[in-house]
Amino acid sequence: MTWKEDIIVAIVLFLLSFLIGWLQSSKVKFKDEGKKDKYERPIILMKKNWTYIIGWIILFLVIIGAHFYANSHLELEEIVTEFWKEMVKEILIFARFNAKNGWETWLITGISSLTFTCFIKSKNKKLVETLARRRQNSSFNK
Repeated sequence: MTWKEDIIVAIVLFLLSFLIGWLQSSKVKFKDEGKKDKYERPIILMKKNWTYIIGWIILFLVIIGAHFYANSHLELEEIVTEFWKEMVKEILIFARFNAKNGWETWLITGISSLTFTCFIKSKNKKLVETLARRRQNSSFNK
């Protein structure tokens, strides 16, 4: 691909990823437990619902499509392998950090995850407190 093609692909993937993140967050439901964790953050339960699964399937298909577009060929074995890799990455977040992934995969997963997080934070203001990190040696914590 040329540089101009890469820019067009990046814009299309950005928009698709944004829409996928929005879809995944669209039917999320929250339940406030009325409790706090050991760091005094509210405990909020989240049910992702069926739109999250549909978004995940679309995300997988977009990643496969991006790989196919970039590499011009893809075999069934590679698709099955990619599917299982995505399953592991969904369960174990550290598995996503792999140098073999192309920029397309990073763009798709990064934008969709960021969009999902931003939308769920806007739906539930207590979630911002829940997701906040507590600094170790901060005078704020005392």
